[in-house]
Amino acid sequence: MALIPLQIKFLNMQRAASITQDIAARVDELGSLHGRIVRCHVSVEIPHKHHHSGNAIEVRISLALAGELVVTRKSSPTATPAKPVQQAFDALMRQMRKVSGNKLAAHKRR
Repeated sequence: MALIPLQIKFLNMQRAASITQDIAARVDELGSLHGRIVRCHVSVEIPHKHHHSGNAIEVRISLALAGELVVTRKSSPTATPAKPVQQAFDALMRQMRKVSGNKLAAHKRR
């Protein structure tokens, strides 16, 4: 399996080794399912400081496929980034299935 160029950024929060490992494992899994991945950028951030309602953690994933760009963003008011990371990768998988299905349907129409 080829290594996928992966960039992970933590903004307005401390870098967490466990989340970095989780993201890398999920990207490797995506790479084994969809061999067309060119690169992946993931940002995990606390966009606003809300002291009354708590901090929301936002995860953005930008995945470059051969000829396509798939982007997703999920936010969750939680103390740890594990839940929004899972939600973002689940949404990304749904989008990738949709993109793959559209390409397959277009190919069948030819």
